[in-house]
Amino acid sequence: MDQDHDRDQIAELRARAESGDRNAAGRLGELLARHGDPEGALRVWGQAYGDTSPTTRRLADLLAERGDLAGAVEAWTFSDAVWQNSTGLHAERLSELDADDRRDCDDGSEDWAYTEAERLARLLAERGDEAAITELRARAEAGDTAAVRQLAR
Repeated sequence: MDQDHDRDQIAELRARAESGDRNAAGRLGELLARHGDPEGALRVWGQAYGDTSPTTRRLADLLAERGDLAGAVEAWTFSDAVWQNSTGLHAERLSELDADDRRDCDDGSEDWAYTEAERLARLLAERGDEAAITELRARAEAGDTAAVRQLAR
């Protein structure tokens, strides 16, 4: 019964997403990821939110290129665009977390954006991207111990 309901919901959400409904696209991506289609989820989120969430898109694309589809899905799942989606699975995901993890999820969007940008810079630096390495150096000089550790690698 649940699978039939989800299949119907996926079909409805896909139609709404294709007509430009970003909230429907966010929910569709979540359902696709939940049902074992991470590539489909990444495609939907990238099309719906890629223009307004370029850091998330770059991070997810980079993780997917590295073969880390779960990490790419997680990047979108916790992105501000998907996390704040009023029709998304946010409340359900929160109820599945223990109290400590739930408290960690109370971070503001600025915290998530910083964490996301930091992770992207670190991954790009690992690939040898000069702009990312320069950014890490500047953060290290400003006292960012995580950047210092990353540069030491």
